[in-house]
Amino acid sequence: MSELDSDKTYKAKPFVDVNIAEIQKAGKYRIVGKIAEITDTAIVIDDGFEQITIILPENLSIDLKEGLQIRALGYVEMHPEKQMRGSFIQNFNNVDLEVYREINELEQSLRRANT
Repeated sequence: MSELDSDKTYKAKPFVDVNIAEIQKAGKYRIVGKIAEITDTAIVIDDGFEQITIILPENLSIDLKEGLQIRALGYVEMHPEKQMRGSFIQNFNNVDLEVYREINELEQSLRRANT
């Protein structure tokens, strides 16, 4: 292995913050919304624009209930329908969504400016 090869490090692509309606292709996303429905293996969340089914991860560490605001990180599949395979779910009930969205917009503008 050359010296240049050893300097290369693998970087996983980050989860992208989006509204559900903005998702047009499969990929890793972060979605914030309220739980609209719960089953044994999945939840449906509503972000105010659209709803999506999230297949729950096996090791879930939070108590889920309808109306709870959460942030879900996972891989969105488009076929046979748009749904997320959840990797991580966080309780976001005490997060000010307006401030959260402003911070995300600032981060995205900084990334665009640095590319």
